[in-house]
Amino acid sequence: MAVRTPALTIAFALALASAASFAAHPLQTEDTGTQGANNLEIENGLSHARYDGTTLTVYQPQFSLGLATTLDAIVQPSFQWLHGPTTSTVSGFGDTNVDAKWRFWGSDPLSLAFRGGVALATNEHGMGLTHGKSSEHGLIALTWDHSPTTVHANVGVTYVPRAPATPARRAMTSVSAALMQQVNERLILTIDSTFAQAPNPHKASWPGTVLAGVIWTARPGLDIDFGWQRSVDDQPVTRTWLAGLTYRFAL
Repeated sequence: MAVRTPALTIAFALALASAASFAAHPLQTEDTGTQGANNLEIENGLSHARYDGTTLTVYQPQFSLGLATTLDAIVQPSFQWLHGPTTSTVSGFGDTNVDAKWRFWGSDPLSLAFRGGVALATNEHGMGLTHGKSSEHGLIALTWDHSPTTVHANVGVTYVPRAPATPARRAMTSVSAALMQQVNERLILTIDSTFAQAPNPHKASWPGTVLAGVIWTARPGLDIDFGWQRSVDDQPVTRTWLAGLTYRFAL
């Protein structure tokens, strides 16, 4: 049975933010790196967000398969647990991203890539897109890599189905940037900031997030990460803890 509560409106907004989270965990800004032919990356991302008494926990794995040196196929399902201040916990599958990523230019230390695809309404209990609808998205990623410092920048757009009788932007533009500083062979410190147009067409400001995180390489091909994120220019404030485990291997 579908559940319709005010908390689900919050979940939908947070789910849209999660759907736009394409980068190496815990970053929100995409890089230009690809896996290489016949290599697979499994990224296990977990986030726990609190918003005005409502909590949303999302497990969002990402499977990236290298089809060629510069081309990846990506599938990113999600599973959500929502708990509101006046409701019991609702859990189920969220929406699923199906993407491709192509690094189309590179000249050391700069490179450019495109990532695009669709979010499919695979969610349960109305925690995401309306069934039968899809949300298209695409972004251009720029990476400047000069060891031990790496900078990523994105410009993207997301097309969201307009809810009936609800004023909302059909297309929302976003910008983001991230800094990664390698401390040693195993430790990377990260900061990230993302801003996007609000779904409400009457809101001129661009709410966003700021994030700080750490990535630790336990061994070659296995990374563990943690992060903390806070919303900016958005009330009430959303605070999110993130954790992830990423494994890369050849098929």
